[in-house]
Amino acid sequence: MLHLALAGAITGVLAHHGIFIHGEWHMKIPQIIMGHMMLLGVVVYVLVNYHSSLATTIIASGLTSSCYFSSLFASMTIYRLFFHATSQFPGPTLAAVTKLWHVFHTLDSRNYKFLETLHSKYGPFVRTGPNEISIFHPAAIQALDAWKSQTTKDVWYDVLKPHESAVFTRDNILHKEWRRSWSQSLSKKCMDEYRPRIAELAQVLSQSISVYGDNPVDIDEVMSWFSFDAMGEVLFGEDFGLTHSRSMHSGILHRDRALSILGPLEGAIWIARFGFSLAPYYGRVKDWFKMVAFCDEQTKKRIERTTPSAKLDMASFFLEEYNRNLKKMDDRTRDLLLSGTMLSAVVAGSDTTRASLIAACWYLSKYPIHAERIRSELQVTDLDAILTLPHLNGVVNEVLRLVPPAMTGNSRITGPNGFVFNDTFIPPFTKVTAPKYIIMRMEAAFAFPNEFIPERWYSRPELIRDERAFGPFGFGNRQCVGKSLAYTELCFVIATLLRRYQIRFAPDYDPDTMWRDMRDQVTAQPGQVLCVFDRLS
Repeated sequence: MLHLALAGAITGVLAHHGIFIHGEWHMKIPQIIMGHMMLLGVVVYVLVNYHSSLATTIIASGLTSSCYFSSLFASMTIYRLFFHATSQFPGPTLAAVTKLWHVFHTLDSRNYKFLETLHSKYGPFVRTGPNEISIFHPAAIQALDAWKSQTTKDVWYDVLKPHESAVFTRDNILHKEWRRSWSQSLSKKCMDEYRPRIAELAQVLSQSISVYGDNPVDIDEVMSWFSFDAMGEVLFGEDFGLTHSRSMHSGILHRDRALSILGPLEGAIWIARFGFSLAPYYGRVKDWFKMVAFCDEQTKKRIERTTPSAKLDMASFFLEEYNRNLKKMDDRTRDLLLSGTMLSAVVAGSDTTRASLIAACWYLSKYPIHAERIRSELQVTDLDAILTLPHLNGVVNEVLRLVPPAMTGNSRITGPNGFVFNDTFIPPFTKVTAPKYIIMRMEAAFAFPNEFIPERWYSRPELIRDERAFGPFGFGNRQCVGKSLAYTELCFVIATLLRRYQIRFAPDYDPDTMWRDMRDQVTAQPGQVLCVFDRLS
């Protein structure tokens, strides 16, 4: 059997250097598994035809397989530790061997804290995976997404496949083309239409909170209602009525459970893709498909409207794009693009501002002086004027700095010529990431970086040491097109609530709960915040 063991070992090395070392394989996990099963079947077939006994066949095939996989993984380990292009970068040894090490350490969805620990130990450039470098520098966020950047989105953005969208496509040309409908749907003209409706929803939120009286309000719950209603209003031209009825939508539950499995797998998306392919009805994987089904159902309802909606919405622009693509794409590709676009808009529109609103209530309860300063500005009634109030905007910016909507994601792949940052060369086709949570709390970027100081954004600019570090919505052509919408929702809700209420923490509530239970699950997921809203006299 020695020749079989040797053949298995040689095949393992050849498989690594001839196949797996080249290209991307995260979308082909089922095919890889099936291919290996077929090869094992061939080995068994050959052994049986050589008149081997059943026991001999089992032992021989097991030995061959063991030698193959041992050789394959040994070859990968040696190459990644000593010969890989990123081997000169500092970082944990096991992180260089397998990304599963990182996944294991972030199963609690606290990647933002784990990366902070790695940064403090290894410095500004850390090898956080076999082919991954995390950069901790004030200019890193902007550099990766600058207009002239040659980087592309990393493999995580294939999570929607076969669905597509401008948000998730890794093709820069398609991104530019598909982004057009997003930009049009959130243009200044459209925002002028959306703002009064968002302001009205903020009033509904204020009324719903009044029902609680002196009882504690679960901020996550009420902001989930509002953000989902706001998403429905802007995207579909439909208010789901959650804030008014004070009820939770199943779409929110499916979204939250789906994101909870994606968060820890950000660096090993092949695991999620494997689950989507082979276990679509298992546990929280099922929630992912239910979320997709919800988006498709809402899209179908929007398409089937027999009369044009009196309300302008984002969907109208996406449907125009869908119709324009009639001669450019086959029906399936067109449908998948529309479905992926709607799915992207639902998640981005209903979840990111929710986290920021929760954090805003926490900070305004912790530091009521800032609520008073905002109130002193609220003499204006014009909606556009509210968006320009200095301290209100300072509070919003400070919330976004300390609790960014995406805490550690948005990874990129360097181009064929590599990437030079701060005189350090990062090899071609390497995954690079600039964790926003850590960078926006660096002393090199902000004085007193962990303190909540809204004045730094308008009256104390000396507290901002490097403005390039502030990128909660990204930069360049990859900047989130919903930035203006997010600021509108945040400003209107905060202003509306502070006109009517004094916000304070509920009795017996531990303010550390929000931070202790903060989770990094694609978007920021703050821990529970309980507040009492005292009616102003």
